[in-house]
Amino acid sequence: MPNTLGIHWIATTHGTWLHGDPRGSWNNGQLIGPDPFLQAAINKRMTHDAIVLSRAEIICVASDMGHTITEQGHRVYAATFHPTHLHIIFAPLPEDISTTIARLKKRSANLILKVRRNLGDDRKHLWTKGRFPVFIFEEHHLHNAIQYVRRHNTRIGLPPDPYDWIQPLHPPRQNNRPI
Repeated sequence: MPNTLGIHWIATTHGTWLHGDPRGSWNNGQLIGPDPFLQAAINKRMTHDAIVLSRAEIICVASDMGHTITEQGHRVYAATFHPTHLHIIFAPLPEDISTTIARLKKRSANLILKVRRNLGDDRKHLWTKGRFPVFIFEEHHLHNAIQYVRRHNTRIGLPPDPYDWIQPLHPPRQNNRPI
């Protein structure tokens, strides 16, 4: 098996990307296409509206995840956070990606849901169930994934790398010219 160069993790907030969605979805480890009947059936079973993060909640999630990533000594090449989803491009990790994802989801959910409970919201889940990492084995795929995530930030008026815990794949060169 080739060496992993990076891992692109995508997470969606609870109820925002249901099975049968026109964009496709994963069900029992298999990618399934659009299925409006399946999507409608799942939507009908939902006991709450989908979770859409406020701007303040997005900032809290990004900050909390950044703190956790830094605390664990992980390297992130790019990250973006939105009301209904996030993308993080990790460098190869010293632990199983499932452990990393579980930690990030649990800590951020505890933070956001605690505040929401104090406001009368009794939801139990912040994130969609499951893990959706894409392992990257080729340099051009890694560069494309990083650029894709960075464009998410610039489209909403942020710098490409808006978080101080992001460590670019290729750090900027120092100008060593004599003065």
